[in-house]
Amino acid sequence: MLEIRDEQVYKYQLSLPRHGSQHLGYLMGPFNPRLMLLVFTGCMLVLPGQAQSRAERSLDISLPDTNRPSTSTAQRVLEKAYGQLGIKVNFVAVPGARALNMWNAGKLDAIAAKIIDSGLPDSIKINVPIAFEEVVVFATKKNFTVDGFDSLKPYVVGYVSGITYLDDRLKNIPQRETAPGLESLFRKLEAGRTDVAVDSRFSFCLVRKLGLHEIRILEPSLEKRLGYHFLHVRHQPLVPAVEAVLRNMEKDGSIRKIQEEVMQEYMEQCTGLTDARSKKAAG
Repeated sequence: MLEIRDEQVYKYQLSLPRHGSQHLGYLMGPFNPRLMLLVFTGCMLVLPGQAQSRAERSLDISLPDTNRPSTSTAQRVLEKAYGQLGIKVNFVAVPGARALNMWNAGKLDAIAAKIIDSGLPDSIKINVPIAFEEVVVFATKKNFTVDGFDSLKPYVVGYVSGITYLDDRLKNIPQRETAPGLESLFRKLEAGRTDVAVDSRFSFCLVRKLGLHEIRILEPSLEKRLGYHFLHVRHQPLVPAVEAVLRNMEKDGSIRKIQEEVMQEYMEQCTGLTDARSKKAAG
């Protein structure tokens, strides 16, 4: 067990640059100074760019390049969590397949939120859920009661390529049709090139935006999955502190509050799109 003495904390505090509210005394808050020393020592050891100053260093964290509440929720939760630790973060919005390639090439430090544990080598899962996705079936002409992924076997199922979770869940579906993005997915469904489409319930906002009035959601949902933050193993010294911060945010309701705020914004956006289209049609 690593022993940290008070004089080590004091000497390390003196060695840190002071940038307004970013000095160590401000960052400690309710945290144990020994823990904070481990956190910052870990950051200095594992973050790339030794020539950079401490103030310039940051973590590169991938986000899906699709605009959905789970993505916004994960970003806001992590901005707040890492902000409490005094660590800058840079979010990189890329498709799932490209994010995996960047991860394997060592170009990413973390994944914002992932809903399955497999398929990400050299990663450490932070065991506090920060986002969620509810997967549903979209259809036009087909009408049936959804009963798990196996109930989709008789149909041509469309989904967005590069989403590891859907690749895994739909692997037993005989007829699959991928699309490069959500708009393409729904336009193919509207054109009859697929029988159904599978994606997040949140994606229905785009259906409204595109004016695809024939598309509806079949109930019940296929599955509700929780999203967890993943750090690269080279940042293992950060894990206890990040998990502690997120655990505190879970307990004090901060994560729930962010989720509710994002959902409220999402619903207002969808309502606004619907109202705008109605006025345009009437005008």
